Amino acid sequence: MIKVFVGKALEYTPFTIRWQIEELAQQGIEITEASKADLIISGTFKRILPFVLRYGTRKRYLVWTAEPRYDTHFTSKPKYLFLPQIHIMNVYTGTYTNNYIWVPDQPLEPLQEFSGFKNKKIVALMTYKGADRWQFEHQGVNLDLARLRTEIALAGHKRGLVDIYGRNWPQGINISESRDKDWRLSKPAILHQYHFNLAFENTIWPYYCTEKIWDAVQEGCLPIYYGKGSTIYEDFPRDSFLDYCEFQNADALFDYIQRMTPEEYLERMNRCIQAFNQAVEKRQKIRPQHDLIDRTVQKIQSIVFN
Repeated sequence: MIKVFVGKALEYTPFTIRWQIEELAQQGIEITEASKADLIISGTFKRILPFVLRYGTRKRYLVWTAEPRYDTHFTSKPKYLFLPQIHIMNVYTGTYTNNYIWVPDQPLEPLQEFSGFKNKKIVALMTYKGADRWQFEHQGVNLDLARLRTEIALAGHKRGLVDIYGRNWPQGINISESRDKDWRLSKPAILHQYHFNLAFENTIWPYYCTEKIWDAVQEGCLPIYYGKGSTIYEDFPRDSFLDYCEFQNADALFDYIQRMTPEEYLERMNRCIQAFNQAVEKRQKIRPQHDLIDRTVQKIQSIVFN
């Protein structure tokens, strides 16, 4: 039995969800206190450093996260002078290997008809990200989408075409906060009022695909997504969601939406629904959360036994 200590910044991960903790135990991974652990695990490099300084080479160390901004190492074994090896399992080194972690369980019925638009407003559910610190580059490529989607939302709000829900927006911009304590209930209710959803991820990386695009389709919203650099086209066909990369700027996107016919909207939504349903089937076969647990166990074993 490998004993691990689980530090902070690991909410909603295999180390804190009951059934996944039980699955880890069945595979020989026991969660214990730090002093008794073979391996110290934390969600960020900063949070693991106090344990490294306390225990030195007496313990092994792993930063594990599925959040792209919690850790931005692009190697699984970074080298630091005067520190024992700290291993990395993050978005860039193998947390995600498919698009299906956040795919819902139930398929959707295709739309048989679409009578027309109540309006062509776009809904944006996001926290305000206006600071320079959200810019994030790797090998000369900007991986950040948080600031871009903020700029798009503000441009659309100025034109009266985007309704914004979320935290920390300048006064008078957002309708309300979207991430309240009942967020998984309030988000569908908000989405259901609209035909379009600005559903960018906050970071571009292959297989970093969260609930955003799936939630939009599930609630009858045509997603506006950022496809370049992602792997989303492994599951969605062209001319399904609106890919911002195909537009010169936000105004070009908004103008296109204003010209969209009900017939095009119906076709695009049904392509999205078909992709959604195929992803539900793939998720049931691949069982991505179980796959993630298996790969995490393999990572832990490789650290402790090698």
